[in-house]
Amino acid sequence: MPSPKNYPYLIFLFFLCCRVDATLAQLKPTKTTAVVTFIFTNPMNQSPVEGQQFVIEGKRTKGRFELETNKEGKAFVVVPEDDVYAIHLADWNNFAAVTIPKGAYQRHEIPVPFYEMPKDGSALLIEIPVQIKLINKKNEPSRLVEELTIRSGTSRKTHTVTTDENGMATINLPIGCQYMLNLKGAPNYYKFEIPNKPYAAWTEDVLFERKEGMDKYPSIKHALFNFIFQDLNGKLTEGEAFWVLSKKNGRRYHAVTNAFGIAQILVPLNDVYILNAAHNLNFGEKEIVLTEGSDIVVETVVYESVTSKEWLNRQKKQAALAARRDSIAVATELRQTALLDSLKKLNLEEKLIEAFIRNNRPIPIKRTFKIRKAVKAKVAIIEEQLKVNPNYFIDESKPILAILERFKESWKGKVVVTDITQSMNPYLEEVLIWHLLNLKQGEHTKYLFFNDGDRKMASAKKVGTTGGIYDCEGAWEELQLVINTMHLAIERGLGGGAPPENDLEAVLKGIEKKKDVEEVILIADSYSPVRDMDLLAQIDIPIRIILCGAEEKNNFYQALKPDINEEYLTIAHRTKGSIHTLRQDILNLSEKKEGEIVEIGTHRYILRNKQFIKLNDK
Repeated sequence: MPSPKNYPYLIFLFFLCCRVDATLAQLKPTKTTAVVTFIFTNPMNQSPVEGQQFVIEGKRTKGRFELETNKEGKAFVVVPEDDVYAIHLADWNNFAAVTIPKGAYQRHEIPVPFYEMPKDGSALLIEIPVQIKLINKKNEPSRLVEELTIRSGTSRKTHTVTTDENGMATINLPIGCQYMLNLKGAPNYYKFEIPNKPYAAWTEDVLFERKEGMDKYPSIKHALFNFIFQDLNGKLTEGEAFWVLSKKNGRRYHAVTNAFGIAQILVPLNDVYILNAAHNLNFGEKEIVLTEGSDIVVETVVYESVTSKEWLNRQKKQAALAARRDSIAVATELRQTALLDSLKKLNLEEKLIEAFIRNNRPIPIKRTFKIRKAVKAKVAIIEEQLKVNPNYFIDESKPILAILERFKESWKGKVVVTDITQSMNPYLEEVLIWHLLNLKQGEHTKYLFFNDGDRKMASAKKVGTTGGIYDCEGAWEELQLVINTMHLAIERGLGGGAPPENDLEAVLKGIEKKKDVEEVILIADSYSPVRDMDLLAQIDIPIRIILCGAEEKNNFYQALKPDINEEYLTIAHRTKGSIHTLRQDILNLSEKKEGEIVEIGTHRYILRNKQFIKLNDK
């Protein structure tokens, strides 16, 4: 809100810097000048103020004119029209100001209330005219006809006045008091004070607007959040939930958008608030304090996204895709189990594993304890293949190995967090292969495997305490320790369960387990939703996300179209991390600006409110 104009609204004009001694009869207006009579009167007893010297100064013309009142308290002057003039007393510049409009042959009489303050500084119970102007953000008249209730902080007396069609009202109020201004629906909206000085008049500019769909207003103690929700086509949407959380005491303030797409929330001043939407937690933060020159705080957030209904539809589709991957993995596992069980009786299990290795098919880690030997055999083949074809991993659709190979120098000794739920079956051998292929003697890597809660029912899985996380730290020669830990996590899990996974709980556990960790590698199913996005605000180091299923075709999932859950892009963006697929590395997600589009394979995502939203594929 603009600072109040703490000066009277009188106007005075003059041509030259000289003393004027004239009578009204001697002065004549012209086409370009006006005759102005100043009448100084003591408002306490209505007596004229004789011998009062003052100067008037034009804002446009810069002309100065010295005047002195006569026995009747009057002083006369001829001044140019179309200017604003200030009155300066000997000890008070800008005592008053007034506007002389444009026009020919004007005459004006300007009453000037003037009185001396008691020398002992005591207050005078004197009223002066106070003009209240309702203005908009452009500093223009609001043109609102409003009933104003003004309560004195000293006498507790209440005054009522109604503004005219220009949003202006004038009322006489005592000086030396504080006042609270109230409007309909806006209690305690504005506070002002008239100091104990001999003001002739007083003006307050009050920022106040009424807009359709907005029925809440800030006050001297509360700020107002206006959340405006519109979908990606710009349509205003009703029924969208927003809330803010106080960082001072954790209190939650919430609202739902009305038919105009607006949700209004009043919050106490002098706090920091975390902004949340129904499907986008912690998308912003606002410090709410009064800034210099302001009287109220209004924060307007235009929020563009897909609707909650659309988010739910997307989540159902993603859950169905993830469940489909799980079902394919389960069916494959059942076939492998039946085959392995029958071959074990004939002591032919090893021959089947050899066939898997020879045909470059994923080792059935869940159902064989000959993993170490199989992994070593695969590593030997891969080392030979890489000598001939550096793109071997890409050609064979091995996303984890392709990505870790590209970053093997910069990602040494990192924490590797891996989803080992059902749909990740065909990728798990790649973690073990990479361990032997790239770690040298003496080097260690921290591994965490998460299965989304062991055998917990979905209703028992609470954000941050879902569990099912198993860790170890292995050197090159400790492959069996890594295998055993992975096996334990697999056996104690349900092999999939509900599609959402506890990715971020596992990441936080990895940060806790590894001292001085600078970044985390997360190996995740690109189809699966993240169960615990609430935890994202707790992570302050980059997450490098390896997505399985983003663009490659695995023998297990030939029938499924590659997909990527938007939540992984949001995680990488907010943690200053990165996204990695079989063929693509996106390292600068944190630098993306509002409205920018990211392309991954055939997928397109737009950044809105620190959250990526999937668009139609190319």
